[in-house]
Amino acid sequence: MKKLRLTMILFATGLAGTTAGDAQACGEVMYRMGGALRYHAFLTRHPASILVYVDQAKADFPEADRAKFHDGLEKAGHRVTLVTDADALKAALSAQQFDVIIAQSNDIDTVSSQVAKSAREPALIPVFRPGSGDERQLRERFPRLVNADASLNQFLKSIEQSMKSRGT
Repeated sequence: MKKLRLTMILFATGLAGTTAGDAQACGEVMYRMGGALRYHAFLTRHPASILVYVDQAKADFPEADRAKFHDGLEKAGHRVTLVTDADALKAALSAQQFDVIIAQSNDIDTVSSQVAKSAREPALIPVFRPGSGDERQLRERFPRLVNADASLNQFLKSIEQSMKSRGT
């Protein structure tokens, strides 16, 4: 009986020692696997003050989508102001300086005329509809151009690139 008990204790001790070694290996595998995972959370290295201009009269950007877009930009670390008409755009640009302005491509001339009057010129990121025909002209005028069907991560990448190129 003592031999059986002694055998069981030695077996349990040996099993416990083996399990600890396997746990380290398992953790190592989890660490290696994590390198291949895609992370959807994005925190910016260059926080920006962003103005999003959506002309209420012409926009096909639903209120719920606007709120989700606004929240996503803020969660990434940006300060976001959303304006919905030309008067609010003018007031916002005179009240504070923005690093980036995001606007629909058909509103970019309105935004450009207001930006020309501001002290510090922000980066403009036009949003175009595929097949609208003005993509080529917009690409020539603006280095950052985003498709209206783009994901939030694509917008964040464009903002990040704009801020990095400005040195802020």
